[in-house]
Amino acid sequence: MARPAAHDPITTKVTFAREIRAILSARCVTCHAPHGSAPMPLTTYDEVRPWARAIKEQVLDRRMPKWHAARGFGAFTNDPTLTPLESALVAAWVDGGLPRGGATGTEITASPDVTSAAFRRESDRVLTLPLDVAGLSAPARVQWIAGWSFEPGDPRITSATLTSAAGGIGTWVAGDPPVVLPAGSALRVSGALQINLHRRPAADFEAEPALQPSVLRLRVAGPPARTVWQEEVACNIPRQPVEAVEGPVTVLAVRPMLDARASARIWLQRPGAPAAIVGWFRDFEPAFARTYWLARPLELSPDSRLQSDARCTIQLTLSR
Repeated sequence: MARPAAHDPITTKVTFAREIRAILSARCVTCHAPHGSAPMPLTTYDEVRPWARAIKEQVLDRRMPKWHAARGFGAFTNDPTLTPLESALVAAWVDGGLPRGGATGTEITASPDVTSAAFRRESDRVLTLPLDVAGLSAPARVQWIAGWSFEPGDPRITSATLTSAAGGIGTWVAGDPPVVLPAGSALRVSGALQINLHRRPAADFEAEPALQPSVLRLRVAGPPARTVWQEEVACNIPRQPVEAVEGPVTVLAVRPMLDARASARIWLQRPGAPAAIVGWFRDFEPAFARTYWLARPLELSPDSRLQSDARCTIQLTLSR
């Protein structure tokens, strides 16, 4: 084990090898890996140490991982943020002298993504994007999809938006896992598939990346038992459905669209029922306007209304 420096006394039992390595593996190296979407890798102790205090500040301020939903206001299945215990462990490790606690050079690797492997079936539709494009229009050649996976070939791609003539499909933001719709559900694709990409500017210390084609994988499905589609809804006014559907529909996910740095609390108001919290979205960054998948889908009846304490538009992913 490396001997601590005299100016860096060890005052904690939290170590890189035991606690911090596991947290970084679960929460950070999806982006902070060699050729990842973040400008610096965090896969070894020596890579992490110079950034340790910045990591602590970003984690405690909840600026990293990128996630605009406040903890405790709604629950989402794709939440990548650290738990309060994980944040406390990171702070204790940094303030306690950054002890290594294990073999020198121990590397961090992301956990195998079982879901991503499911998008490599022969029936899946695979679209390869040319290098150095900001968007692409490609024939979908499918009618129904039950999920999608995006693999950026340029590490500076931070987000992607997918649409077709039938409407919105979904989003990908750096660090997001593949999307799999509920069993028996599928979303209709019509005409050309539109893929719009956003790239971040290069950091001053960052080397020029080696570019590869990006890959979009679509899970092809047959006619579903439950149809999924998207609608844009303005907060605080009655919803005008784009689908002629009688009765309630289910809200699977929300994508709030706010002004840069704006914040909004959003809830669902139904006559004769308590308000249902959707989420509190803070310090919004349009470049990271992701879809938030609800841990508990909400019923949206014809007489219900999405309310907010700020001006906003929400892209809803609905199912019936």
